[in-house]
Amino acid sequence: MSQENNRTGGENISFLQIALALADDYESIYVVDMNDNSYVEYSTSGNTKEMTVRSSGSDFFYDLIGNAKKLVYKEDRDKFITSFEKEKIAAALDEGGSYMLDYRLVFDGKPKYYALKAIRRGTHSMVIGVQNVDTQRRRELAIREETRTYAEIAQSFAMLYEVIFHVNVKTGHYTQYKSSDSYSKLGIDKGGDDFFSKLQQDVIRYIHEDDCYRVLQALRRDNLIKALDENGTVSIVYRQMLDGKEQYLNLIAMKSMTDDDGIVLGVGNIDKQVRKEQAIQAENRTFGEIAMALAQRYEVIYHVNIETGEYSEYSANEKYAKLNIGSKGNDFFGDTQKNMKRDIYPEDYPMMALAMRKENLIEQLRVTGKTVLNYRLLIDGRPEYVALFAVRPKEDSTHLIVAVANIDAARKNELDISDAIGSALDMANRDGLTGVKNKRAYEQAEIEIDEKIVSGDAESFAVAICDINGLKIINDTKGHQAGDEYIRSACTLICNTFKHSPVFRIGGDEFAVLLKGADYNDRAGLIKGLINEQTDRTKSGQVTVAVGLSDFMAGSDISLKQVFERADEAMYENKKKFKLQSR
Repeated sequence: MSQENNRTGGENISFLQIALALADDYESIYVVDMNDNSYVEYSTSGNTKEMTVRSSGSDFFYDLIGNAKKLVYKEDRDKFITSFEKEKIAAALDEGGSYMLDYRLVFDGKPKYYALKAIRRGTHSMVIGVQNVDTQRRRELAIREETRTYAEIAQSFAMLYEVIFHVNVKTGHYTQYKSSDSYSKLGIDKGGDDFFSKLQQDVIRYIHEDDCYRVLQALRRDNLIKALDENGTVSIVYRQMLDGKEQYLNLIAMKSMTDDDGIVLGVGNIDKQVRKEQAIQAENRTFGEIAMALAQRYEVIYHVNIETGEYSEYSANEKYAKLNIGSKGNDFFGDTQKNMKRDIYPEDYPMMALAMRKENLIEQLRVTGKTVLNYRLLIDGRPEYVALFAVRPKEDSTHLIVAVANIDAARKNELDISDAIGSALDMANRDGLTGVKNKRAYEQAEIEIDEKIVSGDAESFAVAICDINGLKIINDTKGHQAGDEYIRSACTLICNTFKHSPVFRIGGDEFAVLLKGADYNDRAGLIKGLINEQTDRTKSGQVTVAVGLSDFMAGSDISLKQVFERADEAMYENKKKFKLQSR
């Protein structure tokens, strides 16, 4: 493929950029429900970096303590456990939007450095990414060893740094000893009496917004003193605007060897060094090598402009080129939804239609950094297993990369086709605590029902919403294990009532039931029986639920959501009556 064909919206795109974007990864990702502490751990494996579920549990913070005692390096263990208490994490996320922690894990008796980043996902979830930073940290330690003596430090500062500060950490008084012309143009003071206050203002004013929070945290007075006590030096690389250009700088801080209360900070311009290293990395990979690697791994790659919807297709396989998607297009998400109805195996279509909606895909990329989807594609009339990978080259990029790899042979060698589909889809759509279907399964059912409503093919159905009474009290007084058992008991009650209808756990204490067939025909009796049963269950101390029901009204309702909302309102009315009767 010539470079003339590598254009989207007037922008040159190389296979190198695509490969580098797809290679960016976390070792493990945890998604934690901050309401009930349940969690799922995901990891990547194999050459395809396929995202798989590694583990799950009902109490993340309880499991974290046990795992930390076994896996975290003993010198970091207490700090790790106390830093990751639920209340502290929630407060840190509320205050700063994210939380980062460095620590060491033990493998084969040897410590390795890791870093994690926690961010909010909506209002009730937390996402944690874990990265191996051992090589980077050990490189920093090596640098510290090489700059041990005061004479070497002084000479290095004199030659390499734009500006040097000597700061009294007790009084905040500081003096600037050296400054380059370009750095002086920023208006940095020559000295003063409140270094850390002035530093905070300058960081917010001059440092790149993506690096600002990290630098502010590292250079807080207490954090800086603690890091110097533990490590001897602190080194931070960040981006700052100098002379109207974004440039890479390196700040190194260390204790003064002549003043017990003093520290020395030097800021050096390493822009040329960083950009040279980046250029060398690019030059070490030839276009032919990248093209060959991608041809072996990916059948088709798309470069998509999120804002305009324009996209370019890079196909390495004639079978996939026959999909008639075209080498270029103007509406990636619209074309994708249309083509999926034709090209994706029918059983996999609902899941893919939901996942590939523009707003869902972008939100998933914002939270986890990438999306991995396994499904079957119809090639020459026969289903073949493929894996779709979607990533953004960087967080603020207006483009995303979507790549499709054929994993048919590997999948069929590992599992029988029918068992593989059943177990994989069931795992993705099943609630780990109760065994009933989860919110993801409900959303897929919602898509199917909405399509039937629009086409006029929807059969009669009703929605029942059940909410567990008193779950918070059980959790607060008896603990989360008792709360989990309480949830399972409520689920059994609901399933025994609606024996012929799918039950979905859509929240921590909330269930939805889609009544069809025999259950729909007997819905009034089933609801009445369930409500009447609550009095006896209350007297015997058993779990109780509030319930609300609403019928689908053909010709009036245009979506399942409308039926759901009426049932939800009815449930809350029932809950109010139950509370009044229980007094």
